[in-house]
Amino acid sequence: MGTLRKSSQWLSLSISNMLLLISPLSWSATTDGQYGVRGAALVPCAVYEKERREQSELYQMLSSRVDGYISGVNQQTTGVFDVSSFESTELLAALLNEHCRKNPHHTFFSVVTLLVDKIAANQLPEYSEKVTVSQGERKVLLYRETLRRIQAKFHTMGLYKGEEDGVYSAQLQDSIRAYQKSINFNPTGFPDQLTLWRLFYDPK
Repeated sequence: MGTLRKSSQWLSLSISNMLLLISPLSWSATTDGQYGVRGAALVPCAVYEKERREQSELYQMLSSRVDGYISGVNQQTTGVFDVSSFESTELLAALLNEHCRKNPHHTFFSVVTLLVDKIAANQLPEYSEKVTVSQGERKVLLYRETLRRIQAKFHTMGLYKGEEDGVYSAQLQDSIRAYQKSINFNPTGFPDQLTLWRLFYDPK
């Protein structure tokens, strides 16, 4: 429980800092950066937070809008295969909710655009196959390129000495475990969402 609490506290601070630093969205419909926003995108953050607590139909619909928006960005942006290299719908929802909790007057769409602009820093420019990463009963689908990037990150940090081949090997699990220990996370060796977020956006 202590590790989970620390992880939640760190995530809260990370989200606040992240959304203060990111630049305006670069995927705009007009040359001067203007575009129309309609419907549920205009829902205030205060409503989004409330609906998430209640796990309502509106919340489920808004969550699907995030996936749809990312898919649209992928389709419309030249040189992008997937703007989201690993982030799950659940992680993005948690990030959105934390920002909305502190900024209830912001609109759902404005926060989504800020968040997507942030994760675009680690976007995949080319196709990469998805592979199943499993450890016991835990399973997650990750792009092979994301696994290769994890290896490269750990290589730079001195935590990994193997091939950068995008394979979830025993050696890579040991590296993840060592990294998790260094940031006071539960050392499972599994590339969970919080571990990856920390590695790619705040590795220290």
